[in-house]
Amino acid sequence: MRSARNTPGPIRRRGVRLVSILLALCLACSCASAGVVPDDESEEPAPYWRTNLFRRFLSDQRYLVTTWWPREMGRGGFTIPLALATTAAVTSGGVEPGVDLRLERSIGRWSGGRQSGVAGAFTRLGDTRTAVVLLGTTHLIARWGGNERLSRATSLSAEALLSSGLYNLALKRVTRRTRPLAGGRGDFFVDRPGDGQSARSFPSGHAMGAFAVATVFAEEYRDRRWVPWVAYSTAGLVGSSRMSLGRHFPSDVVVGALLGHSIGRMVWSRERGVEERPLDRIEPILEPDGGGGYGIAWSRRW
Repeated sequence: MRSARNTPGPIRRRGVRLVSILLALCLACSCASAGVVPDDESEEPAPYWRTNLFRRFLSDQRYLVTTWWPREMGRGGFTIPLALATTAAVTSGGVEPGVDLRLERSIGRWSGGRQSGVAGAFTRLGDTRTAVVLLGTTHLIARWGGNERLSRATSLSAEALLSSGLYNLALKRVTRRTRPLAGGRGDFFVDRPGDGQSARSFPSGHAMGAFAVATVFAEEYRDRRWVPWVAYSTAGLVGSSRMSLGRHFPSDVVVGALLGHSIGRMVWSRERGVEERPLDRIEPILEPDGGGGYGIAWSRRW
C-alpha cells in the first residue's frame, strides 16, 4: 500500500498541469474574443496580436518554412554560429572527446554543490508549465488592467513559445542525441540509449523557449533599456542551468538559443507587418561564363 505522505507530490503535479491547461485555454480564448468587433463599433480589422492565437500559430508554420527559414539561412549572424555549434555537437562523441564534451564535463565539475540549487531554480523557471502559468496569468491581469502593451507582449510570447515547442520536439525526435547524464557522450541517432540515459538532448527546449519569449519582450520594450538586459540575461541563465545540471551539452543550448531568438524575431516582424532586412548576408559565388569557379561571399550593410 502506498504511503499517504507520498501522494501530495503527484497531486501537486496534476494540479500544476491542470492550472497550466486552464490558463492556456483562457489565453487562447482571450486572444480569440479580442478580434471580435461588435456591430455598433468600427469595423477596422483587429491588430495582428489580437487575432486567434492558434490560427496565428498555424499560419506561422507555413511562413517559417516558405519565407523565414530560407531567409535566415542567408544571414551570417544566424548561419555561422549555428554551423559552428552543430559541428561541435556532431564531433563530440568520437573516440577522443570533442570540444563540446570536454566543455560540458568542465562545466559539470565547476557547477557542483551549491550551484546546483540555483541551477534547479532557473531550470524550473524555464519549464513549459511554468512559462504557460506566468504568461497566462500576466496576460489576463494585463487585459483586466487595460495594459495593452503587456497584453501584446504576452500574447506574442505565447505564439513564439508554441512554435518553439513544435520545432524542438521535431528536432529531438529526428536527432536522438544522448544527454550528458549517466555517461552520455552526445551521440546522435541513438534508438536505445543506455541505462539512465536519454536521447532527447539536441537542441535545448528550455533555451529555445526562454530565448523566444525573451526576444519578444526585448523587442516590445526596446525603449526601456533594462528590459532587454533582464530578458536575455534570464534566458541565458535558464540555458546555463541545463548545462550545470548535466541535462545538455553547450552546443544544445547555443542551437536552442539561436532558434528561439529567430522564432521570437519572426513573431515580432509579423506583428509589425514588415519584413526584416538583414544587416549581413551569405551568398554563393559562381564564376561567369562557365569557368567552374565557385565560393561563398559574406557581406554586411553598415
